[in-house]
Amino acid sequence: QEMKMATDTPSTRTGDILDPDFESPNREANVFSSTFNLAATIVGGGVLSLPLAFERCGIILGSILMVIAAIVTERSMYLLCLCARMTGATSYGEVGKVAFGKSMEYFVSILLFVILDFALVAYMVLLQDIWTSVLYLWIPEEQDIDKTMVLLVILVIMSPFFVQDTLYALRFNCYVSFASVSILCLALCHSAFIAIISAEPLASVSEEEAVLKLWSDSADDVLFAFPIITLSFLGIFNVLPIQNSLRQPTRSRTQLVVDGAIGSSCVLMLLFGLGGYVYARDKTDGNILNNLSESGDLFFLLGRLGCGVTIMLAMAMILLPCRSSLVEVLNMLSQESSTDKYETGTQASSHVTGEETPLLASEIGDDDQRTSFSTASTAHPVHEESKLMDKYHWWIHYSCTFGIIFFTYVIAIHVPGVAVGWSLCGSF
Repeated sequence: QEMKMATDTPSTRTGDILDPDFESPNREANVFSSTFNLAATIVGGGVLSLPLAFERCGIILGSILMVIAAIVTERSMYLLCLCARMTGATSYGEVGKVAFGKSMEYFVSILLFVILDFALVAYMVLLQDIWTSVLYLWIPEEQDIDKTMVLLVILVIMSPFFVQDTLYALRFNCYVSFASVSILCLALCHSAFIAIISAEPLASVSEEEAVLKLWSDSADDVLFAFPIITLSFLGIFNVLPIQNSLRQPTRSRTQLVVDGAIGSSCVLMLLFGLGGYVYARDKTDGNILNNLSESGDLFFLLGRLGCGVTIMLAMAMILLPCRSSLVEVLNMLSQESSTDKYETGTQASSHVTGEETPLLASEIGDDDQRTSFSTASTAHPVHEESKLMDKYHWWIHYSCTFGIIFFTYVIAIHVPGVAVGWSLCGSF
């Protein structure tokens, strides 16, 4: 009876499979820190294009679409957490594999790779715009600055961060990003309030361009803007690591974290989008910082510098899961090929049933699990292939890293604006 009471936790009563365990000492985050961490990872460079979305949709329709996107994201995050708790999965791909098989794991990995690739493209466009405008604060405007060279120099400077296996040193980057966006939001809302009180916009626009749009009658504008709005909540794949580190992760506490993060992020981004649109009106750019280039406001300058630095560091943080998704797809393809060859050659003599295959085989487990699994099937060619991947890990690591950087750089220097990159990324 005492043993039963000792092991009786909310997770066992609900049938949840948690990794780490419910009472694990590795769970060190409380509700407040988990909520702030999740909100800080959601609020990123995508908010700089939200004023353009409001300019296309109008104030009322844009606000409605923002609330809809927040509700859908909140439900998706919580359902993903429930699926992980019921299956014991610890990542987005593992949840898909348990629910729909290995093909879904392929699909999730490829989808994440494509989305993060386009996110890198958008971040590169933002970087070349931000730092070019910063350089013009000290360089005369008569002297032309090549944006592509500015971006290339930034990528060279960031290359040591791009090749890292872990980015633990950048774990506080999301807080700096959240603070920078908050400073910009306050400055935009203050400027928008002054524009409303004075009955004229602060940006250099004509009287016709100064009219605020409440609702859009163009379906094309809505289709262009809605992916930007939905992408501003990008970060659903970060919710599982947050749940895995939450102390006493009952379902109610997990729900509280998700609701708090989405609610606070929605309020901040809604104010940011509305403030930016009221400030710039019909001249709103895909990167609202471009509308602030003529402003000498200290808060705008601090926000621009903060966003420039955090987006540089955020590129390294996005590249890590992007490269991991690509390597995972390549690894699964190589293992699938080796498995097919083995099964074709041994079909007549082997009678291994499907029940002997693990329901969920984690690629990153403890040493005992990896040892026992490989010992039980040392003759399987898949493990020879895995050893081959480990042998050439350094080559795969560097080739994938710089291949992704080169591919996204070529696209970024040809994209007409950051809003196009966010719209394409959000469409996926």
